[in-house]
Amino acid sequence: MADTRAAPNKRQEIIDQAYRRFYDGGFHATGIDTVMADTGISKRTLYKYFPSKEDLIEAVLDQYGCDTESQLFAPAMARSDDPRRQIEAVFDVRRDLMAQKDYQGCLAMKAGQEYIGKHEGIVARGKSASLYVEDKFIDLCRRAGLTRPEDTGRQINLLFQGTALTAQMQRDLTVFDLAKKALHILFAAAAAEN
Repeated sequence: MADTRAAPNKRQEIIDQAYRRFYDGGFHATGIDTVMADTGISKRTLYKYFPSKEDLIEAVLDQYGCDTESQLFAPAMARSDDPRRQIEAVFDVRRDLMAQKDYQGCLAMKAGQEYIGKHEGIVARGKSASLYVEDKFIDLCRRAGLTRPEDTGRQINLLFQGTALTAQMQRDLTVFDLAKKALHILFAAAAAEN
C-alpha cells in the first residue's frame, strides 16, 4: 500500500521553501530555480503540485493567511478579554513582529502590489488579506459596543496598515505609540456617538 502522507508533506515542503524565498527576495525577482535551490525537489515534482509559479504564489499566500491568524491575532486576543484592549494588542503584536530582524512586511500586500494588472488571483489574495484584518477590527468594534462599527473598524484598519508601512519605511517602531494615541481618539469618538 502506498504512503499517502508523503504527497501532502512534499507539497507543504515546497510551499514552506517558496514562502521563505519569496519573502526574502520578492515574487518577480525570485525564480523557480531559486525557490527550489537546496531542496532536493525536482521541478517535475514542483509542477505536479503547482502548474505555474502563480499557482505556487497563491498557495504561499494561503499559508500566509493562516500564519496571520496564528502569529498576529491569536496572541493579541490572548492578551485581554476586552475588545478595545485586543485591538490595541494587535498593534502591539505587529510592532513586536516588526522588531524581529528578519521582518520585511506583509507578504500578501507585497504580492498584491507586484501583480496588479498581471494576475487577478494573486491580487485578490492580497486584497483578501487586507479585508481579513479589516473584518477582524470591525468584529472587535461590534463586540466593544462602538457606534458605526463598520466605519470605525475600517478607520482602525487604515491606521493599522499605514502605521505598519510607515514603521517599515522609516525603520521607526515608535510610530506604533503615536498610532495607539490616535486609536484612543477613534475609540472616544465612537463611544461619544452612543
